[in-house]
Amino acid sequence: MTITPLHSPATGERIGAWSDAGAAGVDDAVRAATAALPRLAALSRWQRCDLLQATAAALAVRREQVVDSLLVEHGKVRREAEAEVETAIHALRMTAEYARRLDGSMPAISDPAKRVFVDRIPLGVIGVITPWNFPVNIPLEYLAPALAMGNTVVWKGAESTPGSSAHVAAAIAEAGWPDGAVTLVEGGPATGAALAAHRGLAAVGFTGSSPVGHQIAAVGGMRKLLLELGGNGPTVVFDDADPQQVAEAVVTAATFCSGQSCAATERVLVQERHHRQVLEAIAAVAADRRVGAPQDPDADFGPLHLAQTGVVMRDHLADATARGARLVAGGAPLADAPTDRYWPLTVLDGVDPASMVFTEETFGPVIPLTTFRDEAELADLVAASEYGLSGAVFTADLDRAFRVAQSLPCGSVIINDHSNVWETHLPAGGHPGSSSGVGRVGIPYALQELSTIRSTILHLGGTGRG
Repeated sequence: MTITPLHSPATGERIGAWSDAGAAGVDDAVRAATAALPRLAALSRWQRCDLLQATAAALAVRREQVVDSLLVEHGKVRREAEAEVETAIHALRMTAEYARRLDGSMPAISDPAKRVFVDRIPLGVIGVITPWNFPVNIPLEYLAPALAMGNTVVWKGAESTPGSSAHVAAAIAEAGWPDGAVTLVEGGPATGAALAAHRGLAAVGFTGSSPVGHQIAAVGGMRKLLLELGGNGPTVVFDDADPQQVAEAVVTAATFCSGQSCAATERVLVQERHHRQVLEAIAAVAADRRVGAPQDPDADFGPLHLAQTGVVMRDHLADATARGARLVAGGAPLADAPTDRYWPLTVLDGVDPASMVFTEETFGPVIPLTTFRDEAELADLVAASEYGLSGAVFTADLDRAFRVAQSLPCGSVIINDHSNVWETHLPAGGHPGSSSGVGRVGIPYALQELSTIRSTILHLGGTGRG
């Protein structure tokens, strides 16, 4: 078994290691999950919901330990780490209550001697692959609904946050779920690929990059897929928007989790007549946001989690400036920081729509600005990117707000706030045909995605009609 050292993104120090389960470990995990299915089926949905509540309680007991893991492994600032753990606890509790109230139906039928019962049943064994940016909360977007509906899960967490994943798995075990209900496997891309392609799965849930999502879809076969992928959604600013409101919102979304969120503000499209005011407001707010160490109480956001994200930042900035963009703020990691992952918020103006930062997902703290004249030109700019996850529209005109919001090819559109607005009970996912995924996470929607409908037809006796 391969052992890979793990280093802190904040200090560069070695903080642990992760092992690679590989295809053999995945096979063992799928067998254990398959064997556990009858034990889950023997529990009523209300019993499973009680276990979700017990899982929330167990995670709450571990709250400080999980926060510490996020600080050390991920590099989040404490405020964000605490919020992630609280959101995860809340999601477990809310999933239990939504699942208790998920009803079946009894459709009418032409034959008076028959009755029809339609209910939701488990899919079976579900493979779940989750990323490092929210290593506590995102897994529970899949695990909690899957368990509530009676599925078993083989879960591969991110290899760079194994401690955070271990805390979630421990809380599930401490809650009293049957053995094999959730099996956590460690590993990198090869283990993830083995899990995604495993024929013993009834469904695959994945949050991560669009290229990997496409690979999973290519081997999906007839299984159910729930894929929440990348984003580079537009933030559209019309000439009647409040520049200060826009600046506060887009800077918040560009620095939350250091910009490492699929719904983060990336490309900002500003109507020409409003460009100068909006740019000045963004530059002023950006100057007040500080990158710092996770334990620093004065830091607004922390270092990048992966060195590779810094490479992407450099490549996208070099490409944009070569195409004529002007660097307004940031542009390079801090020179005196412990590692090269402390990137200040970077603001680019005059970004060419052909630039990589405009069409691709940067996944770092960057705000690229491009101008548009009218809604016709706006539509062409929006279509320049293949992503369709989350967007935003700023305007004081309610008619225009709804008209433009309904025209954006995004799964979610936020009016007069940033594109990162979301709560765990709301639907989230990609627009059909985009590279941002298929299906919807969000508690009530994931309960339906991670189950299927069964019709049971009862013959009461007599001759009936057929």
